[in-house]
Amino acid sequence: MKRLLVTLSDDLHEELRELAHRKKTTMSRLMRVAVETVYEDELDVISGELGLEDFLNDPDQGISIKELRARRRGAIRSQV
Repeated sequence: MKRLLVTLSDDLHEELRELAHRKKTTMSRLMRVAVETVYEDELDVISGELGLEDFLNDPDQGISIKELRARRRGAIRSQV
């Protein structure tokens, strides 16, 4: 996990601290959830683009749809 320095107004900082206290969590966790929620769609697009770029740079790392389905069936069985 990486660290990021964020500058907040005094009021926002205090309100976020209070919210974290009320929810029994950390301010960092609240910020992570907020960013993931607000930017979920854009982050999904970026993740897909990076995955495609990796595949295009090294197609041998990819798997067939048949193998993907077999892995997913195995994952589902192990959850039951």
